[in-house]
Amino acid sequence: MLGNQVTVFGGTGFVGRAVVNQLSKAGYQTQVVVRRPERFREFALYPQTKLVQLDSYDNAEALAALLKGSKIVINLIADRSTGTELVEKDDLDYVSLKLKTAMESAGVERVLSLSRIGASTEQDSHCWLGSLAELDNHMNTVANAKVTVFKAGLLIGEDDDTTAPFVKQLQRMPVLMVANSSTEVQPLWVRDFAEAMVASIKNPATFGHKLEVAGNEAMSLKQLGRLVAEKMQIEDAVVFPMCNLNARIMAALGGLAPFQSVNKSQLLTLKKDAVTDQSFAELFGFEPASIEWVIAGYAAPKHLRERYNSYRKYANRD
Repeated sequence: MLGNQVTVFGGTGFVGRAVVNQLSKAGYQTQVVVRRPERFREFALYPQTKLVQLDSYDNAEALAALLKGSKIVINLIADRSTGTELVEKDDLDYVSLKLKTAMESAGVERVLSLSRIGASTEQDSHCWLGSLAELDNHMNTVANAKVTVFKAGLLIGEDDDTTAPFVKQLQRMPVLMVANSSTEVQPLWVRDFAEAMVASIKNPATFGHKLEVAGNEAMSLKQLGRLVAEKMQIEDAVVFPMCNLNARIMAALGGLAPFQSVNKSQLLTLKKDAVTDQSFAELFGFEPASIEWVIAGYAAPKHLRERYNSYRKYANRD
């Protein structure tokens, strides 16, 4: 009854690309909402996927028009890796309210929304988790829609904003400074997250729930850095905490920074622990990939990466 057409907001980032790819594999007709379609022509490579332009979330008529005929909406505007399409933290509440109003007017019946473990109204509304709680509240109250909020932990994979900077830094020198080094996380492969989200679209067991979605193994960000160095086979790597002041300076310098292991997204989103007792396998019916296996697939030396890639294809997880 929900049909086969899906509208995705915030789909141009690290999480969005994995989700759009999975939607395409699952046979959905997907439209990805962007301000500047000419910057994302590569989305045409995904079967049954198209870009639709929205100049501003203030344009209620345009929002209503692009939602027409789409009963399913995936909201990923919380993804901080969407580049020129980024919705700033201070705008999340306003934009999510606009989306809520437009979805109600269009008669959207199914909403899946990205959030983060720890998002709560008990958090300061000016902090990241407080801002996400406001977004969650707007999505949860979309009238006449079945809503699922995916409170994700740390999502990793090639080109992510955590382990990929670690790899980049360790390729330059065997010294890795880690911001928010004591933060506890349960890393999860972004492809497993995308598969779980898309499989949940028409799964009534997920309707009306806030699901905490994370991998099986808990570790600190410092331990994650050590794991990356291990998979890169850098035995003499030195991994140690980066103080908050240095982290802010390095993030501000960007590509000019002497240490490439930190960015603004990390400083914003990884201040608090992101761990859960909820079992991924119990929620979604399959075991997530081993984090060591995932990281080795893009961090290991070339001859080992080729071996891991062959394992991926054999396991049908490429």
